[in-house]
Amino acid sequence: MERLKLLQKRLHVVKKQKELLMLEEAKLIRVARQKKAAVKELAKVKKEKVSLALEEAKLVRVLKQNGYPAV
Repeated sequence: MERLKLLQKRLHVVKKQKELLMLEEAKLIRVARQKKAAVKELAKVKKEKVSLALEEAKLVRVLKQNGYPAV
């Protein structure tokens, strides 16, 4: 039971991180259009966003298997 609560908290954290990364990505896209310096940073943010999406999917799957609504 305690483990599932921790997973739910982790899922919340992952969703918040994902939201912040999407905002950062949008900002970097705007900057990248103006100059080329932000391209490396943008690639890093996109990669991190994908890994967070995979982690979120894993957490949702585990929570659903244990009968908890993940969302």
